Amino acid sequence: MTIPEARAAMGRRDLRVVYRPAHGKLEYGQITNVNDHYVFVRYEGSETSRATDPADLQLLAGKVTGNE
Repeated sequence: MTIPEARAAMGRRDLRVVYRPAHGKLEYGQITNVNDHYVFVRYEGSETSRATDPADLQLLAGKVTGNE
């Protein structure tokens, strides 16, 4: 994902992202904010957003359940 793509998706409840780290578990969430370097994502089960490298995110449409 790129910063412009993240800005376009920010705040849209129908769009979700998946965090795909090089190692570890996939995480799903919703974009809450974007700056010049990071995308802030509220991941499932979290009350707060985390700064995430946009290169580690993929945009999904609709609700996602389970791991792909």
